[in-house]
Amino acid sequence: MLRLVAFLIVGLLIGTVAGKLLTSNAHQIDLAAVAPPARVERSCAHASGNTAIIVVHGQSNAGNWGSARHTAREAVDNFDPLTGKCFAAADPLLGADGIGGSFATRLGDILIQAGRYDRVIVVPLAIGSASLSVLNNERADWITNAILKLKTAGLTPTHFLFQQGETDATSTISAEQYASLLHQLVKRFRAAGFDAPFYLSRSTKCDRAEPKNTAAVRAGQLSAVDDALNIRQGPDTDTIGNDGRNPSDGCHMNEVGTLANAALWAAFIK
Repeated sequence: MLRLVAFLIVGLLIGTVAGKLLTSNAHQIDLAAVAPPARVERSCAHASGNTAIIVVHGQSNAGNWGSARHTAREAVDNFDPLTGKCFAAADPLLGADGIGGSFATRLGDILIQAGRYDRVIVVPLAIGSASLSVLNNERADWITNAILKLKTAGLTPTHFLFQQGETDATSTISAEQYASLLHQLVKRFRAAGFDAPFYLSRSTKCDRAEPKNTAAVRAGQLSAVDDALNIRQGPDTDTIGNDGRNPSDGCHMNEVGTLANAALWAAFIK
């Protein structure tokens, strides 16, 4: 654990220094004009028993909305729920929306470099601007499809990471309603026999949206933690301030924020 903490601190320091030098102009890059990386297919079969299979769900900050893309340096793969195939992880990750960077790609590198795993397979599902109700109803088919494709590929998740709340922080949802919807969403995975820990972040910050229901959503995220459903508390991503966010919206992560987000998640994963 000390090794991991030390690694995260060093990584954040390096990222912060690099970010102050590089990210001042990062938000000016038109990622729509930058071609996505060539996809390198890899086998989804387990090469070793020390493999993490991490499902990442939520809204934009769990997807590909960071201002800087990253290509994994380690044995990090991207399971594409659309095709059911694995590819070398490179932003934007297949499976989530957005054309920018994802914290999950960096998270895979951190976990492997810290000696936690030999291989990480990331399963992205996030949908930008989606409320919890939308994820659990209109877009529940994304979960259904992912479950089917994972089972077909013989992959059983070891972790679920859920980062969402910015949209609901602009609504009138109550803490009780949020927790109930979250439990319903988790039960979709549990009904499929996927019992891995489900980590729930506390996330509401999006200055552009002028959230007025932050307290209720954060309370709902805390009260949704549940031993019976193996729902665990994840990181508080609201601690990532505007130095780690795109200056145009105070919401989506810049390069520093994306790295910080990955490091926060790495500290919670067990």
